[in-house]
Order: sequence, then C-alpha cells, then structure tokens
Amino acid sequence: MIVLAVLGAGLSYLGYNESLGTLTVTTSQPVTATSTMTVASTSEESTVMTTSGTSWILQDELIDIPAGTTQVYCGYWSARHAYLEAGHVHVSYHTESTYHPVDFWMLTEDQWTRWSNSRYCDELLAFKGIVTKISRSGYEFTTGIGSAGTYYFVFMNENTYPITVTLSVDAGLQTSEVTLTKATTYFSTQEIPYVTEKVTSSVVPAGFGLLFYAGIGLIAVAVVALAISRMKSAAPRTAPPSTSATVVAQAGPVVSPAAATSAGKFCTNCGAPLSARASFCNKCGSKQ
Repeated sequence: MIVLAVLGAGLSYLGYNESLGTLTVTTSQPVTATSTMTVASTSEESTVMTTSGTSWILQDELIDIPAGTTQVYCGYWSARHAYLEAGHVHVSYHTESTYHPVDFWMLTEDQWTRWSNSRYCDELLAFKGIVTKISRSGYEFTTGIGSAGTYYFVFMNENTYPITVTLSVDAGLQTSEVTLTKATTYFSTQEIPYVTEKVTSSVVPAGFGLLFYAGIGLIAVAVVALAISRMKSAAPRTAPPSTSATVVAQAGPVVSPAAATSAGKFCTNCGAPLSARASFCNKCGSKQ
C-alpha cells in the first residue's frame, strides 16, 4: 500500500509539472486565392508607302545668248552639260518669245568635242547628234540613253538680238516604295485562381495529463486498501457455536456450583475450569 501511494504521488507530481506548461495547437484549412498577372502582347503592322517624283538634273536653267548674226559669225552659242545614267531622259526648253527660235543640239561628249572644233557655219549647222539641230522657240522630247556619261545641251542664237533660254532636264518620273513597320504592345491583366492553405496556430495551457490522473488513481487505490485492512483488524470475534460448549460440558466432569466456587472458576467463553487467579483461558485463550 505504501509503495502504491509513493508511486501515485510521484506520477501526480510529474503530471502537475506538465500541466504548468503550454501547448501550441496548429490548424489548417484550404483557401482559394487569386493571382494577378500582367500579360504583354506585341503586334506589328506594316504599311507600304509609294512615292513618285521627278529626279531633276537641270531645272529651269537660264541661258543668256548674245545677239547672233554678224558678218563674221553665223551666231553665238552657249551650252550646258550634265552626267546622265543609262535609261531615259526628258528635255524641255523655251525662249521668252515664241517667234524667235534658237538652234538646239543634244550631243555626246565625243560629238561635243567635234562640234566645238568646227570652223565653218555650214559644218556647225549641219552637225548630226543625238538630237539633230532643231530651230524652234520651244521644244520638249524624251530620248533613251544607252550608256552613262556626260551629255551636252547646245543652243545657238542666229537672231539679231539677245535670247534667253530656259532649260530643264530630268530623268523622268521616279517611283519608290517605302515599307513602314509599326509595332504596338498591348497589356492585359489576367486573374488565375489557385488553392492554398491557411495555417493558424494558438497557444493553450497543457492541463492535467494522463500521468497526473494515473497517480491520483494509485493513491486512491492505496487509501481504499488501507481502510479495508483497518476495518478487518477492529472487528469483534464471534462466540463459537453452542454445540461446542455442550460437548465440552459433557466431556468434563460434572461439578456442582458449590464445588466450582471452592475449587476455582470456569472460562466465560468455553466453560473450561480455571484457577482462581487465571486471567486468560488455557483452552481458548479468551480474556477472563
């Protein structure tokens, strides 16, 4: 019983110490969250632009030619030259008066050298070039150029007064295409749901655990056992059945009360004869 009580006290003490601490309780639950993401997309748009224009070589070139015919010269002349690429060339000229023509030649560089070295009027006026002599106050034409090089535009004034010629030379109508690419970026917001967990933790007192209650139980068992033991030791002893006394009385000698008084005394429990000074029965051990 003492061992059970000590063991129970120890367990209760340990359980009490545990109850002074704390416990962390963690709980989790599913939560649906939303993720926001910005998405960029780029698109390209191409535009073809066509432009047309005149590639000018000489534009409104003014050529002043002195008065022409004299007794010595057949006329005064003036020339302009330009470098032309192979292809087509457009030439136009005009004077200030439609009634006063000028002589015109278009010559290659080699032809120009031979023309300018001529010494006679008939030879000059009859010279053959790309464009042979044209005697007009204005003229416009387009001709083909077989090879690139320097070309000369020659004017001669056979009039008796000065002449001003306006000359224009261009490479014809030029067409070009330009491709313009334009990139445009668009931004959009997308929301994407996803499942996550929400974790919550809390601190609570530990409380009395199994050790504490086990110790209390052992102490209770020891107390109950001790109480039962004491109850058994304090209970009075019951007298033997009357048949035993009768048998003992029959087995002993028959003594009259007067003889019993003079000889001694009898046991109050079993009736056995005792001496006058006896405190306990020699037979049953009962106190007299």
